[in-house]
Amino acid sequence: MASRLLPDSLLGVLHGEGITKDTYRDVIIIISGLSLIYALGLVTYRLVFSPLARFPGPKLAAATGYYETYYDVVKKGKFLFEIERMHDVYGPIVRINPFELSIRDPDYYDKLYVAGSVRPTDNYMGFANGLDLEGSHLLTTGHDLHRKRRKPLEPFFSRLGVTRLEPMVAEVTEALIVKRFESFKGTGKIVRLDHAFLAYAGDVVGRICMDNPRKLVEDPEFAPDYFNLFHTVIVSLPLFMSFPWLIRLIQLIPEHILLKLDPRSQEFNKFRLMSESHIDEAKREKAASGSKDTSLSGPVTIFRHLVNSDLPASELTRERLSKESQVLLGAGTVSTARTLDFISYYIMANPAIRERLAEELKHDMAGYPEKKPTWSQLEKLPYLQALIKEGLRLSYGVMHRLPRVSPHQALQFKEWVIPPGVPVSMSAYLQHTNPEIFPRPYEFIPERWLENVTPTMTKNYVPFAKGSRNCLGMNLVYCELNFVLAALFRPGGPDFELFETDESDIAQVHDLVIPLPKLDTKGVRARFN
Repeated sequence: MASRLLPDSLLGVLHGEGITKDTYRDVIIIISGLSLIYALGLVTYRLVFSPLARFPGPKLAAATGYYETYYDVVKKGKFLFEIERMHDVYGPIVRINPFELSIRDPDYYDKLYVAGSVRPTDNYMGFANGLDLEGSHLLTTGHDLHRKRRKPLEPFFSRLGVTRLEPMVAEVTEALIVKRFESFKGTGKIVRLDHAFLAYAGDVVGRICMDNPRKLVEDPEFAPDYFNLFHTVIVSLPLFMSFPWLIRLIQLIPEHILLKLDPRSQEFNKFRLMSESHIDEAKREKAASGSKDTSLSGPVTIFRHLVNSDLPASELTRERLSKESQVLLGAGTVSTARTLDFISYYIMANPAIRERLAEELKHDMAGYPEKKPTWSQLEKLPYLQALIKEGLRLSYGVMHRLPRVSPHQALQFKEWVIPPGVPVSMSAYLQHTNPEIFPRPYEFIPERWLENVTPTMTKNYVPFAKGSRNCLGMNLVYCELNFVLAALFRPGGPDFELFETDESDIAQVHDLVIPLPKLDTKGVRARFN
């Protein structure tokens, strides 16, 4: 039988005759043939027999994930716009890759992103492979384990929890606006606000994670290496998400070699080591006190809070909590800084907006910084809130689609029945740019939130997503945005203007999980008079 299936060169090897050039040739032919048969079989299954075969969409996207890879890796974050085109062609539900469906329907968002009391929701395991954040609550796949890991974090980032952090946020805000920006008066200094805002957000997260973090705001140029490292990582995300084995390969490289290859990565390494040191310290404090009190000997930090929670010891390992700190660093800095860039640009570019905001801030900010308004006070200023909402609408938060999996229950969308276990995604970008809900959707119009705000607008305003896996830090973001914008644009505040910056420097044209403007932008720059 073998003699009929194998070429003579391979039969010779089996009979001890040695390996020849023909042997190598025949092995390559056989492997190639088997690979081709496997590929044809896989494509046939995906196009004909898969449970998703009946859903509309491009056949090439259904056949291979490399369709998505082309748009996100080669074209650098353009797949979301291709998904938008697919919906224009194929309708409100589209198969966007071999495993996943996308829905564009303003009435369905609340049905997909639901609370745990409605049904369990799993994370799509294949979505964020390559981010090296396994063990964090964010990338926990199963609903029950995710709930277990997230529940102790919720009080810390609740409205009440962020109110406890408010003095710290106000202190970091003053360090940026008063101690730094106002010191530039009369200098004509050009400042990249995107650098400054990322440094600010990084300092807030640093204070949340540890006792004595590096003070990025005090860096003479607002830590440009820190900004550039984040930018490089964000641009690389699609590559690592498409080829998750790359991150495993990088993990095999000794750390000292990685630091030589890219010294900027020392910033992340420092943060990780400082977080791990603080985790160990928080555990020692708890062991020494035997207390369940979350306000132990030092300031309230997320790790003092967690080690005094009801999480079992298996969930409080240094390795897992370190992953949580990395999630906070990524999720709690870039999106906040990008939103501040975005809103600040439009305020500076529109004198009428700037004047109206200054007038509204006149009373509450009159005694700043000696007398600081609370977050609650600033929330009562309607125009400031309209600016924040419009900024979040157009900066999108996380622009990327967010796949969700209903593990046990089929989902119904119009006439379509979506089988259990199938990842289904929607995007804040598609919600926020729907012209039927937000007329002139790509224009920055804060007045839309002051006049005739409809229930449909409110329902489809989703910069922090919804459901059991929504953004944990939304209250902190709102607190930061209110404090910074009020201090920056108050009457008598820093005197500055845009410098060689236009709308193309903030327009979101790359979906790299985090939205980015053109990659060669010089950032939002301001000149201090």
